[in-house]
Amino acid sequence: MIRFNATQRDPPTSCGNPTANGEVLGTSEMTQKALPGFLETVRVADRALLDVARTRRLRPMEAYLLLILLDESDAVSTAHIAARIAASSSQAKQLALALQVRGLVVRRDRTGLTALTDEGRAEAGELAAEVCSALQQRLGVLDVPAAWQAITA
Repeated sequence: MIRFNATQRDPPTSCGNPTANGEVLGTSEMTQKALPGFLETVRVADRALLDVARTRRLRPMEAYLLLILLDESDAVSTAHIAARIAASSSQAKQLALALQVRGLVVRRDRTGLTALTDEGRAEAGELAAEVCSALQQRLGVLDVPAAWQAITA
């Protein structure tokens, strides 16, 4: 799984900077043409997760947290979760507590370490399979080569 550091705030330099008249400097023509396809791909992925989460009666961020925890081999701290989901520690804790109430994670009070339960691991695995299936169905309508060019540009 590709890890994204959501706490990184520096804008990418490969996209260039717009001038007063809207012209973008320092950006290749290929990137300019491929970027809309890439953004559409991101939107499709987001929509797939939202729709699958809804069918499983999960809030989108709860579903996202389950997928993140599925990728972890050990219990993780609240700070680690917060960094992965680009949220505050308080928000990460509330998400973990909501999943704990459903029996999907166990959270150690004193340390705040959070891990999937067996039921949570099964739920997260099914969720991941459904999201992958939804993505495969939806990505067929996109210009995948253009999206790939934007990713690798």
